[in-house]
Amino acid sequence: MKYNQSHSGKDFSNYLVYLETIKNKLPKNIYDFVRDINRHNFEKKSLHDSWIKEFKVKTDFDKGFSIIHLVLLGAYHDREFHFFFEEVEQYTLSQGLRDMNRDLITFEVGIENNCYDEEQIIFRAFFPDRNNKIEIYCNNIKIEENIIKTNT
Repeated sequence: MKYNQSHSGKDFSNYLVYLETIKNKLPKNIYDFVRDINRHNFEKKSLHDSWIKEFKVKTDFDKGFSIIHLVLLGAYHDREFHFFFEEVEQYTLSQGLRDMNRDLITFEVGIENNCYDEEQIIFRAFFPDRNNKIEIYCNNIKIEENIIKTNT
């Protein structure tokens, strides 16, 4: 990870300090989501140990960008996280097909220049093998968290 290095034993507070520097560049709901420590720890609301359930790309060649819908199944299988990445101009999905549902180790959101040297929101997710990752550069992210009803 470039900013969130808590997975390698470093202090999570460094990522929180970085988030403060880009707070005004992120939509409030995204800032609130990624700043919430409960999204990064080992509790039910965390994305840690989530599995990729779905990854869809819809490209609008007339507008010159894509829309990506990523669905993560929470570690406790009691919720789904739906990420809608809008106006995607660059993305990388580096996962072997056998590893597509491997446990997410950590994620981060930041602000960086994409391959066109345009500032965009970047979403990164890393999986057990550091070569397995998702990187998405976009202009907006919408997140929905859906609780899955269980028969217990």
